[in-house]
Amino acid sequence: MEEPITLLRIFDFDETIAHTRSETRVVAPNGFEATLRGQQEFEAYMSAAADNVGIKTFDPVRDLQDHGYKIDLSDFSIVKDPDEIIIITDLLRVFPDNSKTYIITARRGNSIGPIIDYLDEIGIDSSQIRVMATQGESKGDVMVTMMKQKIMDDGNSNIKRIEYYEDSEKNIDDVLTKVCEDPSLDNIKPIDFELIINKVINNEGQYNIQRIECNTPD
Repeated sequence: MEEPITLLRIFDFDETIAHTRSETRVVAPNGFEATLRGQQEFEAYMSAAADNVGIKTFDPVRDLQDHGYKIDLSDFSIVKDPDEIIIITDLLRVFPDNSKTYIITARRGNSIGPIIDYLDEIGIDSSQIRVMATQGESKGDVMVTMMKQKIMDDGNSNIKRIEYYEDSEKNIDDVLTKVCEDPSLDNIKPIDFELIINKVINNEGQYNIQRIECNTPD
């Protein structure tokens, strides 16, 4: 590696980089229709529906569809009527040395192009950022894979610090469990490894950041 990457900066998109007017429309097998607005409504509905039919997967959308739910995510293939969340985009515009910047979204893959276009529209150099669509899979698993892909000669990951920007409590808990608390990673974490989670909080349109730290003990 000519320029070893020691810092990963990972940003969610919806309600982190931009607030959009995207909605999820659902028709349950019994014909009941729901329109879900925002991350919290979406997660609450999907969690309750999954519990109803005994689904335990991290993101139950596909399994619910197999059970007869019609879930329309088409709004999330575009960036619909976005409002820039400046407290985050000001940070996104700065690219520290020895860092790699990612946007990891739970959206589907057809959203990557529109997200890149949006970054360019608001003056952020999209060539410096890799956009990844997890299709609702665990972001914690993605981060663990990134750490394991950077193993050095001493057996430790070259990733010494992860800065994670996210609004979803579900995703934050997942990352804490899989990156911070899993003892199976202790043998690859550098002694000075840090996970810094910046929880994005929307208070009636005013955004602020709550810092959550996880330091590997000496």
